[in-house]
Amino acid sequence: MSNFSQVRELLQHNQQLHARASTFYQDLAFQADNERVKMLLATLAKHEAELCTSMLGYIQKAPAKILNTYFQFDHEHGVDDLFANKFVTRSITSSQVEAIATDLDNYFCDLYQEMVDAVDCQQVQELFEHLHLHMIEEKKRLSIDIYSMLDM
Repeated sequence: MSNFSQVRELLQHNQQLHARASTFYQDLAFQADNERVKMLLATLAKHEAELCTSMLGYIQKAPAKILNTYFQFDHEHGVDDLFANKFVTRSITSSQVEAIATDLDNYFCDLYQEMVDAVDCQQVQELFEHLHLHMIEEKKRLSIDIYSMLDM
């Protein structure tokens, strides 16, 4: 960890990452041949768009003292690997989509837990702990939505 960032910068970065993921899923849905996979990707795109909006809420509601806190962390590390296509887009399967979504959700959960462990300021720790718990709850909600959709 060699870069210093403000909490605001990390939250804005994550908001942009959720927006990027939403667009990524939309693009995959447009290219996919399988209708069930298209529905799954549309659900994921909607999920990521909602997370992008909720991240904006965190940024708007958090006190300036927390948002302006500096910490040492490189939030760009490993991000591009999340969006690397390791499959033929047109024939993407639901299990491949599930693996992509799991990797992305795990990235955010791990990031927030890492921030809880790395930051000394209790208020900032609480923010990241709340974000971590929020991601876990969203992951559960998404799983329920996906499995109910796949049962159709």
